[in-house]
Amino acid sequence: MDARFRRSQERLHAAVLALAAERPVRELSVAGVCRAAGVTRETFYRHAPSVTVLLADALSDDLAACLAETPAAAPLGEAERLLLEHIWERAAVYRGAMDPLLVAPVRERIEDYLRVGLGDLLVRRPQLLPPALRGDDLGARIAVAYAAAGTVGAIEAWLLDGAGDVDHAVRAVLEASPQWWLAAE
Repeated sequence: MDARFRRSQERLHAAVLALAAERPVRELSVAGVCRAAGVTRETFYRHAPSVTVLLADALSDDLAACLAETPAAAPLGEAERLLLEHIWERAAVYRGAMDPLLVAPVRERIEDYLRVGLGDLLVRRPQLLPPALRGDDLGARIAVAYAAAGTVGAIEAWLLDGAGDVDHAVRAVLEASPQWWLAAE
């Protein structure tokens, strides 16, 4: 990525994150994000087709940076805690991206992150799968998709509640998870 593109991307991401912390994403405009970032609309559209996609990209980059140092073999509970801590640190932004649930691009990025992580876990530890799903690629993908979507649903419920107790949320998500996932602990 060229340096100029990277700089404008960083400015756009910083602007959309700051604005989304102040008001719901549905109230944000391309013009407002451009003003806050000090870029033109043309520059904006080189980076994203909409404010919600730009916000999803910014949150995704933020999440990736936050979790970059997490070892691949980290226990599921530790990875869940890091994810929820990241989301809680940006709770105002994530809540602003709810209408009433997370807007599709933001939800998709979190689900993608979870699907990749859980899929990688099963590649490393295929014995975690219940015997009925071993050797069944479609069954494994369904289990991963189910867990990822369920976790995002749990995150939405937690954000709507507003309690902010990361420990409680981690325990609840892990307790609600099928026990075979937890054998990775």
